[in-house]
Formats: sequence, C-alpha cells, structure tokens
Amino acid sequence: MRERIAFCAQYEYEANGMGERRGRLLVLWLLASTLAAFDLWVNVFVPTPDWAFHQRSSLWAFGCVVLLILLVPLTRLPSPMVTIGAGFLAGGVLGNLISGASDHLAVPNPLLLHTGAGGGIAFNFADAFIITGNLILVLALCAIVIRNRRELKQKSALAHFFGRDGS
Repeated sequence: MRERIAFCAQYEYEANGMGERRGRLLVLWLLASTLAAFDLWVNVFVPTPDWAFHQRSSLWAFGCVVLLILLVPLTRLPSPMVTIGAGFLAGGVLGNLISGASDHLAVPNPLLLHTGAGGGIAFNFADAFIITGNLILVLALCAIVIRNRRELKQKSALAHFFGRDGS
C-alpha cells in the first residue's frame, strides 16, 4: 500500500511519486522536441532574406543550454500548465539553439511583418514559442501561488536571510 503525502493543500503525491514526475518530464520533452522540429522545418522550407539572419554568440548558446537544464526542475510541480509552459519555452529555446548551431550561430527568421517604408520585423516560430511559454509559465505559477497563499510562511525570505523576525 502506497502512503499518500499532502502537497500544497490540493495536490497529493504518492510517497513513491516519481511516476507522475516522469510523465511530466516526458510531456515536457515531447512537446519541446515537437515544437523545435516544427520550427526547424519552417526554417528549412520558408526562404529567409539575408538581413533576417540574426547572429548569436557562443555565450548565447551556453545560456540556452543552461536554460534548458533549469527548466527540468519545473516538472516537480504537479501542474499540467507549468509543464506545458516549460515545454513551449524549451521548444523555442531548442529550436533556436539547433538553428544557430547548424549555421555558425546565425539564426534564420523567415517570418516577416512589414511595418511600411521598407522596415519590418523578422522572427521565427521558436521566438513565438518562447513568448508563449513565458506567458503560460507566469500565469500558471501565479495561479499556484494564489491558490496556496495561506500556506506561505508569514516570514519573508529576506527577513529570514537577514535574521530578522519580520515584525
């Protein structure tokens, strides 16, 4: 018999709950790889003007890898929306990273919005996935905090850090 542990008032985890987390991790990487593959497909088949290639640095590539690693702990939160948001964000980052790595860190942006007078904005689906993932993550994490606000400690993190009692 598995023992159940209460988590944040409405969620219950099994003491041996790695199966749920593995499922969220699988969803994260399946969504990320699917979105990245779609972005890469569009980048290959939609022509990109020379001015719409954005050059990146090796520091940018390193930051992308670090961000992908830092998204993994979000699967510990038992929220499908956090997992979906992290998947969109990871898909966009992965799409841009693979695009850049395959072309000397020049990321193609084949989608063009013309603003008139010869100007315009160039982007790719990976950029849209990054923005969508950030929006979903912010909303999902805010909802979790609001839903569980009664369980938050009264003492602030800064007061605890500086050794004050918060009064």
